[in-house]
Amino acid sequence: MSTKVIHLNDVAHARAKEYCKANGLRMSEWVAGLIHQAMDNLDNPEPQPEVQTAPKKKPLVKLEENSQTDDSGVPVYSMPPFWAEPTPSAEAEPESDSEES
Repeated sequence: MSTKVIHLNDVAHARAKEYCKANGLRMSEWVAGLIHQAMDNLDNPEPQPEVQTAPKKKPLVKLEENSQTDDSGVPVYSMPPFWAEPTPSAEAEPESDSEES
């Protein structure tokens, strides 16, 4: 088996040497494995994950600039609820059948 020389700068060589020593690797075998792995990835690139986009939000309906009021000018939100409004028959005072002489 023939070997070839790869020129690295001092910093890269020192880091590679520390990594191989910490992981019990021979530098030549580790570098050869990295080269083979990189070349295999060029031939069979990993599929890129699909970016899923969320559906677009429904646009909000803008309210009118003027406030919502009833016929008398009272804002709708300040009016009592429909069940709290007095009924027309309850507003009329009951007529008494008292004798007036």
